[in-house]
Amino acid sequence: MKQVTLRTLLSAAALLLVAAPATAQQTVRIMTSPSGSGPYNAFAAIQTHMEQFSKTLRLKVEETSGFNFNVKAMATQPNRHKDTLFGSGSVLDWAAKTGLAPFYLKPLPHAEDFRIVAVLGLSYNVWVTLNPEIRTPSDFVGRRVGIGLLTQNEWGMHQRMLLDGWKLTPKLTSLDTLGTSPNIEALLDGRTDVGTLFGVTSADGKHTVVSGPHRQIEASNRDWRYVQVPAEMTEEYNKKTGAPFRIVKYEPNVLPNQPDPLVTFGDLLLLEAHVSFPEELAAELIRVMVKNYDKIAQYNAFTKAWTPATLAYGASENPDAFHPGSLRAFRELGLMETAVR
Repeated sequence: MKQVTLRTLLSAAALLLVAAPATAQQTVRIMTSPSGSGPYNAFAAIQTHMEQFSKTLRLKVEETSGFNFNVKAMATQPNRHKDTLFGSGSVLDWAAKTGLAPFYLKPLPHAEDFRIVAVLGLSYNVWVTLNPEIRTPSDFVGRRVGIGLLTQNEWGMHQRMLLDGWKLTPKLTSLDTLGTSPNIEALLDGRTDVGTLFGVTSADGKHTVVSGPHRQIEASNRDWRYVQVPAEMTEEYNKKTGAPFRIVKYEPNVLPNQPDPLVTFGDLLLLEAHVSFPEELAAELIRVMVKNYDKIAQYNAFTKAWTPATLAYGASENPDAFHPGSLRAFRELGLMETAVR
C-alpha cells in the first residue's frame, strides 16, 4: 500500500482550492440623500452588516442632496446605469418623465427606462404650524412658509409643486427652501409661520416612521399642530396635471401630537435602477432585505416600514414598472400574491 505523505496531502489540498474558486463579490452603489436623513442612515446600517447577509453582494452608500438630485444624475450619467441604485419617488418619476417646470424644462433622458427595485414605504408629507389660525393651505396667504431643499422630493419639491398648482406661491410673504431640520428650527424660532415634515408607513399600516425633525418639534414642548390638506385640493392638482400624489388619511394618534384625524398628501418612496442594471444583483438585494427584515429593523428604525409586503407593493398589479430582477425575487419569495396596490 502506497504511503500517504504530508507532501501528498498538501498537494491534494492545493488542487481542491484551485478547483473551487472563491465566490465573486460585487459592489453596488446606492445614491440616497443627505447624511443623517432616514434613507441614508438606513442603507448605511445595511451596508455595515452586509457580510452577515450575503456572500456575493456589497453596498456602497452615497450621500446626495436628495432624490431629485439622484434622478437628474442617473439621467445624465449613463455610466452609472449598470452599477448604481438610487432613491426616488412615484411623483418624482412622473415629473421626470413629464418634464415638469421649474424642476425639469423637458423630460429627462433615460427616465422612461427607470424601474422600481423596491418600495420603501408609503410616504406622508405634512405641514405644521404654531399658529391656530392656519388650518389649511388656503390660510398660507400672507404667511412665511419654510420647506426643505428643492433637490429633496419629499421635503421641498412636492410642497413647491402643490403651492404653484394652487396658485398660492405668489401670495406668500416668503417661501424659504431651508432643509430638513433648519425648516423646523426656523418655525420654532419664529422666523417662519409654517414648516414641513415627512415620514413613511408600511403597506399594512402597522409601522409609521417619523423623521428626526418630527421628533425635534415633538420635543420642543410648543403648542404646534398639523395643517389639514383637504382631499379635494390634492385631487384637483392630480386631475389638472396628471400627477400621482396619494391622498393620505390617518386616524387619531398615529403621528405624534395628533389627537384628530389628519388628511394630507404623499407618494411612494422608491428604490430604483435603470432597466439595464444586472438582474441578479437586484434580486439578491431583495432577498437580503426580505430574509433579514427583523434584523435590519433592529439596526435602524426607518427600516421598520420596509416590510416584505411593502417592498413588493403594487408589483402584481403593475409589473412593468418593476425591475426584472426584483420581480424574480418577489416570485421566489412568494410575495407577488401579497403585493397589493
